[in-house]
Amino acid sequence: MITIHPTTHDEVSTLIAIQKAAFFPIYERYHDAGNPYLRGEEDILKRLDHPYWRYFTICLDGEIVGGITYKLAGRTDFFDPIPEGMIYLGRLYIDPRHQCRGIGQAAIALAEREFPNAKSSAVDYPSELMKNRRCYEKAGYRDTGRRFDPEPGLTLVCMTKEM
Repeated sequence: MITIHPTTHDEVSTLIAIQKAAFFPIYERYHDAGNPYLRGEEDILKRLDHPYWRYFTICLDGEIVGGITYKLAGRTDFFDPIPEGMIYLGRLYIDPRHQCRGIGQAAIALAEREFPNAKSSAVDYPSELMKNRRCYEKAGYRDTGRRFDPEPGLTLVCMTKEM
């Protein structure tokens, strides 16, 4: 059974290890400076207590298998500021041993229930990562046609979903 709950400080070291494992292949491909593979525990810790962020731990049968975080206000590569009523899926990662099993899609659905007043959600991903696209499409997101190139060789695709 897939569940989510607000991340606790005690879970941060486990989540960082999973985040590094999940994002390493993407880092090897793009060598982008913003890749979560390069981030440490302070990256999650600063989001736990920030009013613009909500961080959730994803569990499969009680075992921590990933994390999902949403940004509620501020700016992103595609929105400055994030529009009123929109939530921004800032990061979703699943332990590589559990990927491609519908866990990400289920975690999105569970997390969205935590934002009953949201009218829409947005997410971005590297354009070449088709498994990410499939996950977001299955969760109800649609390509906006908007693209952003944060670094040479890396193009991000923006997708949105009406809630």
